[in-house]
Amino acid sequence: MSRPLLASLRRPLLRRPAVPLRQAQFQPLRYASTTPSYPSARRRFISSTLFVAGGVLLIAYYYDSRSLLHEHVIMPLVRLGFDAEQGHKLAVRLLSLDKWARPRDMGVDDVGLQTELFGQKITNPVGIAAGFDKDADAIDGLFDLGFGYVEVGSVTPEPQPGNPKPRFFRLEEDSAAINRYGFNSLGHGHTLARLRARLVAFAQSHPSLFPSPLPLNPLPPAGIPRSLRPGQLLAVNLGKNKVSPAESNEDYIKGVKLLGPYADVIVINVSSPNTPGLRALQGKEVLKNLLSNVVNERNNLKNSDGLPKIAVKVASDLSEDELADVAYAVRSSGVEGVIVSNTTVRRGELGLVSDKQNEIGGLSGKPLFPYALESIKTLRPLLPPSIPLIGCGGVSTGEDALKMARAGASLVQLYTSFGYRGVGTPRLIKDEITTQLNTGRTNWTGQVGKDYSNGQMGWDENRIKRESDNIKKEAENLGDLLRHISEKESMADLINRAEQALGRGKSESVAEGPRDNLAGSTSSTSAGSISNQGNDVAQGLIESGGANIQQGAEGQQQGRLIEDTPTQTQTPSSIQEAMTSTPESIDLTPRLVIVDHPPIPETRAEEREDEWVQSVRSGQRRLV
Repeated sequence: MSRPLLASLRRPLLRRPAVPLRQAQFQPLRYASTTPSYPSARRRFISSTLFVAGGVLLIAYYYDSRSLLHEHVIMPLVRLGFDAEQGHKLAVRLLSLDKWARPRDMGVDDVGLQTELFGQKITNPVGIAAGFDKDADAIDGLFDLGFGYVEVGSVTPEPQPGNPKPRFFRLEEDSAAINRYGFNSLGHGHTLARLRARLVAFAQSHPSLFPSPLPLNPLPPAGIPRSLRPGQLLAVNLGKNKVSPAESNEDYIKGVKLLGPYADVIVINVSSPNTPGLRALQGKEVLKNLLSNVVNERNNLKNSDGLPKIAVKVASDLSEDELADVAYAVRSSGVEGVIVSNTTVRRGELGLVSDKQNEIGGLSGKPLFPYALESIKTLRPLLPPSIPLIGCGGVSTGEDALKMARAGASLVQLYTSFGYRGVGTPRLIKDEITTQLNTGRTNWTGQVGKDYSNGQMGWDENRIKRESDNIKKEAENLGDLLRHISEKESMADLINRAEQALGRGKSESVAEGPRDNLAGSTSSTSAGSISNQGNDVAQGLIESGGANIQQGAEGQQQGRLIEDTPTQTQTPSSIQEAMTSTPESIDLTPRLVIVDHPPIPETRAEEREDEWVQSVRSGQRRLV
């Protein structure tokens, strides 16, 4: 092919813009390792493990009441986020949860803490006072915290809301609290339902202890305490409705009858300062009558295994004489125990510094302790050792508990310190007691009443008998004196009425003129003889108390009352007229003397019986 032809067939070359070439990027070679590495999986494993372990540890700390978590974390948060009453309700709700959801005491009570109360053995002498679980909602939760004695209430027959809010105050600077709840209660019905539901649940888990089929309203089986827990006791505190009459005992009697079969101890609360008139029931005779009625009602209960014990709760504000009256009422009525004490209305002498110290209500907590302790020391020698005392008021340490024991308390109760320190308080106090007991190589029972020189804890039956005899003698002398005064007043009253009758007779005699005497004399009767006849009326009224004085008129009495200046008088027509007659205006201030007057001589043979004498003899007319 020719060149021209080839030239025509050539395609023109397109020129493209120059593009800079990319520099080659070389990645360094990675050498394979024979050991595999998974850093992200390891981190996940470690974090998961720590999370689970932390959760387990936290749960363990929560369940163990001894952990510092409760006292130093949970309780400060509760006080920060809730007021006193809201915190109280939260605690009760927590302890009323199912067993798996609430904390419990993981420790074991030392054998040195074992004691006996009301003839029953208990594992430890630390109890919870009434006022925390008012409606029996958290009984088992409180037992699980290690309390040997749980007291619920106060419970009133009918539901009542209590006093207006706010009614519960923390005094944190004083480690105290003031409440004026006023017996807020859901009533006997709610508490009875809770106690029965608890018993039914126990029967379902222990069917061999109950008859089959299970009765609709079963009673606790024989051989175990009503708490349904060996070594622990359940008490029910009874209060009174505000609308109930102050002099009525029916509220307490209803409580004994309805709740007594389900309790180891029934407590009669007569010392709350927040119910008007309640503390007046601590008077000697009033309290004796109340406790006697309660004991009689208790004795009428039909229980399969014994009867509940009766205890009375008194205030620490009582004087020595008032505590002596309480002791007399307890000894006389057959009550088995006394709780000392309830809250106090004192303020000035307590040395409080909190801003809320002047709130109205009963104060509890640490400032109350010395007064409760002094009341125990006063009351213990006035009761026989067979009647135990339960110390309550300001107990916050093991040393406080031992002080009450040495003063004569067989058991102590907590309330305010439990609210401040949390669920671990009973275990902490039991451990403190155990430490001191082990140091002294003794036990709790050996400490009870140790401050006294003998095992009778100051009780001297002969001294009490002598004091009782002296009181009886003084009462008899007082009775004789009162009778003597009464007789003198009656005599003076009779004399006064007789003189009034004589004065009326004088006014009538002036109008009618002289009348013949019993001898039938027709001449005018001398003033002296007529006066003597009238004075026979006065003497008869005084000596016979208003009996018929015909014998006096006939001259049979030897002693007669005559006036210094005899006046002409006329005897009233009847005793009733003499006793009720009142002269219009007579001022008699006679001076009376007693003289022997000779009897009037009988001259019936010579007398001329006129119409008036005949009417006397026929009985149609009486001399007086």
